[in-house]
Amino acid sequence: MSGPPPRVVAELGRPETPEETAARIALNRRLRRDRQTTRNLVGSLVFCLALVAVVIALVPRGAPIAQPAVDYRTAASQAEDTAGVPLLAPSVPASWRANSAELRRADGVASWYVGFVLPGNAFLAYTEGIRANPTWLADTLESAPGGGTVRLAGLTWRIYDQRQRGSAAGNVAYGLATTIGTTDLVVYGTAPAAETQRLATSLAKAAADRGLQGRNTTPAP
Repeated sequence: MSGPPPRVVAELGRPETPEETAARIALNRRLRRDRQTTRNLVGSLVFCLALVAVVIALVPRGAPIAQPAVDYRTAASQAEDTAGVPLLAPSVPASWRANSAELRRADGVASWYVGFVLPGNAFLAYTEGIRANPTWLADTLESAPGGGTVRLAGLTWRIYDQRQRGSAAGNVAYGLATTIGTTDLVVYGTAPAAETQRLATSLAKAAADRGLQGRNTTPAP
């Protein structure tokens, strides 16, 4: 009993030879294997991506770790001998977090600086310039123009108000500056004016408590 007739190859117009039949079968098997390998690779990739997504979803996410507050009172006490003058550490609300407290030197002037982060991420700082000069003050206030004055805790402060400039005001949206003898006191930041004046008031009281004496003057407008 004979098998099926040889397959006619259309391109040749004749039945294919046994060798051609064997080659065709081998090619078809290889193509099937290749397609199966591709499907396996795609399936493996999809599985791996799904597994990664599940792992990410299961990893617990806590709140960002907040940096500990700087103890600016202790820092002031430790740096006072180096500064040679009383370094002020005024009282502030418990919700304010000090993130910096250090002695600095710029334009030949030593200064005591403390920065705070307020609720809502507003920034507020004060600095105590020791025998400061106009260049140091201008740099500290980022060349903000001075305006009128305000009386707080017995001291007259020059106002530096740039809030109308929005984000272009940088770190000195609103500032205050005064001079007691040879010490310049500067308060500035992005906090509301009321909070800035609150810090200036506390700073003036701390200066009085520490016996910081001298004639009170204000920078020229």
